[in-house]
Amino acid sequence: MSKLARLAAATGLAAVLAAGAAAPAGAQQQAATSPHNYTCSNQGGGANHTVNCSGLITVNNVLNGTTVNVGDLNVLNGTQLNDLQVALANVADNSVNLPVTVQLLNLENTTITTYLQKFGITVLPVNLNICAGSICV
Repeated sequence: MSKLARLAAATGLAAVLAAGAAAPAGAQQQAATSPHNYTCSNQGGGANHTVNCSGLITVNNVLNGTTVNVGDLNVLNGTQLNDLQVALANVADNSVNLPVTVQLLNLENTTITTYLQKFGITVLPVNLNICAGSICV
């Protein structure tokens, strides 16, 4: 390999590594083709702060709207909101056509796990309200 080719290969590798280093740690991308995309946002402030997420689950091959509300004083930043959205979409994608209560409990477990493992925040199930229509856990 010529000196010029080695230099070009090294430069290309450095650019790829630098691009990977610039990506936020732990950031994930939601699949654009997922039918279960979630959107999360901070609402209110202080003791009344919540993180509200809305998205979809599939029950009997029908998409059903869901809400995930987390009563917590911590305001999540953009990366944290994105991480939560991705985690919820992933669990919804992997729970298609399970009983609705099982899917809601999977969303609850994922929310608690994401808060603890990714954000270092303990959230208790009592602080969560997860619903699909009139069915809530």
